Amino acid sequence: MDNKTLGIIAIIFGGLVLYSAQEGAWIVSAIAIGLGTGIFFFPSKEDKNDIDN
Repeated sequence: MDNKTLGIIAIIFGGLVLYSAQEGAWIVSAIAIGLGTGIFFFPSKEDKNDIDN
């Protein structure tokens, strides 16, 4: 699995957790969406080295 797939999974998980009945669900949701967005939009250093010139 590449980073974009993991990012999308984390974002979807955060969205689903938001609808949970627990009190602190919004905190877990915010963390999951934030991490997912970071993984999705900001590529790792390994990905930058794969670009062929």
